[in-house]
Amino acid sequence: MSWYALTCEPGREEWVKDSCKRHLPAPALEDAFLFSYERMKKYLGQWHADTCRMFPGYVFLQSSCPELLPEAVVHLQRMSFISGRGMQLIPVEEGTKKQIRALCGECRHMALSRGNVRDGRFFAVSGPLAGRENLIARVDLHKRVAVLNLRLAESGLPAWAGIDIG
Repeated sequence: MSWYALTCEPGREEWVKDSCKRHLPAPALEDAFLFSYERMKKYLGQWHADTCRMFPGYVFLQSSCPELLPEAVVHLQRMSFISGRGMQLIPVEEGTKKQIRALCGECRHMALSRGNVRDGRFFAVSGPLAGRENLIARVDLHKRVAVLNLRLAESGLPAWAGIDIG
């Protein structure tokens, strides 16, 4: 079974996922899903756990008949009158697929990683990034997020992960 990332307008991922589940035929599509991550945000003077899209602008499709998927997506695009950059199918490499599964598990949600900062680098003590610090491309301590080296395509958007410094 193969995974494909389907590009869409950021903010419309849920709608596109539901449209795929409703309109794409069963042999072409086994499942459509999104990945999310937990992060900390400060508002109203307190820190709150928040859930965000791990890959904004992407919906993941799972298929065991990938040769049927491109035509089905073109049909969906015509039906739904999607504007802008349209939809593009990007195959997800097996290595990337394994890394995403290791980080998110079967629930397709990445929990918050807690750790410390030493010499400008984040070291996770607990959470999905513990022992996987090599995946971190950069850290934004102000926003409490890490940008990961999990790219769906060479020009694709990176993955995001929530961090907490303690």
